[in-house]
Amino acid sequence: MEWLKDREFIKTMLRIGIPVMIQNLIQTSLNMVDTVMIGQVGKEAIAAVGLANQVFFVMILLIFGINSGASVFIAQFWGKRDVANIKRTMGVALAFGIAVTGLFMIVAVVTPTQIMGFLSDGNSEIIRLGSDYLRIVGWSYIFTAVSFSFAVAARSIEQAKMPTVVSAISLAVNTVLNYGLIFGKLGMPELGVKGAAIATLIARLIEFVVILTVIYKTDHVLAAKPKELLAFSKSYMLKILDKASPVVANETLWAIGTVLYNVAVAKISAEAIAGYQVANSLFRFYEVIFMGMAAACQVMIGNRIGAGEEPLARQYASHFLKLSQGGALFIALFMALTAGSVLKLFGLDPALTQTTTYLMYLFAAFSFFKTFNLMMIVGVLRGGGDTKYALYVEVAAVWLFGVPLAFAGAVWLQAGVIITVAMLMSEEIVKSILTYKRYRSQKWLSNVIHELQ
Repeated sequence: MEWLKDREFIKTMLRIGIPVMIQNLIQTSLNMVDTVMIGQVGKEAIAAVGLANQVFFVMILLIFGINSGASVFIAQFWGKRDVANIKRTMGVALAFGIAVTGLFMIVAVVTPTQIMGFLSDGNSEIIRLGSDYLRIVGWSYIFTAVSFSFAVAARSIEQAKMPTVVSAISLAVNTVLNYGLIFGKLGMPELGVKGAAIATLIARLIEFVVILTVIYKTDHVLAAKPKELLAFSKSYMLKILDKASPVVANETLWAIGTVLYNVAVAKISAEAIAGYQVANSLFRFYEVIFMGMAAACQVMIGNRIGAGEEPLARQYASHFLKLSQGGALFIALFMALTAGSVLKLFGLDPALTQTTTYLMYLFAAFSFFKTFNLMMIVGVLRGGGDTKYALYVEVAAVWLFGVPLAFAGAVWLQAGVIITVAMLMSEEIVKSILTYKRYRSQKWLSNVIHELQ
């Protein structure tokens, strides 16, 4: 294990990766708290909130795409300690993030019934509950975009602790308000699904206020004045977007594909989509370790390229891939052994518990491929500036394999939820083959900031 001997690698990875892991754990826990508490209301409520959150899921991945593309530049600029261009690049990300989330907010608040009708395959109770949730939670989207942009930029300059603390505050607020507003505790009204939406809205508003207060009250590197954020020219913006747009397209197409996976599973039954939502939420909870590693990988590779140390960037990529592969095998075993015990927390009926347990085994079986793809696409390829190839891989795997197989299993073959999910997950194997070939070619490494000079 060569990476164990590289003290600088381990020190930097832990400094960046652990706060990101904790932040992602907190954010995932926030969604998990919603799912566990809503699970006490009923399977229609779980399905409704899960499907309604597909709107947020698509939106946040768009925002992630914009900011992940920008962070390729921010990480390399930080390698040169070019603060002016960091702020300028942040301005591009914020402008597009606010514009995108503004559109999503309007759609969620104005047309929730139409959205839920498409997602739920016509189940009237799921449509009603999901529409109530969307009308409220949609107002949080713009606040989320701003908070997210500052958090990603902070990670890209190796200062991940602050957004982690802010996320912890948001989780605490959301958990307390969920308990009070869903079940009518702590002197609050019992609002069920609407209560969960109100809790999420308040938590994200507080997160927005706290992160901006901390940055602008402490003379932080990212405390940019409006004129510094807006100092980008049209040509500068277009060069940023040339690298960021493949990431945005990548995340958008992957997100839409994932939404269609949910639509396909929802066509099987309410029990199928409820089980899939719970199993998927649990897998994302375990996946946060590798999300932190991928974020650290992207930043560390980008920093080394920006500093002109390309051989070290290649070495870091090798270390991260070996580390993630070993970790994936451990997590798969842990997931399989603890699935039954963990699912007791959700209060599901016996039939739904059995279905979800089998789905957890399936996620465990595919975790090696999912983890490898996460590390390659989010970490290595984006850190190296190879965003277009990452897009091609995502489109080929999701849209030529995953989506057709999902609907073939659910609608044409009527194969049931377990086989259908196994079919749609097979796209991860295709993706792994394509990304590994790119890694071996070493064509993924590119100094993107030279293009802005």
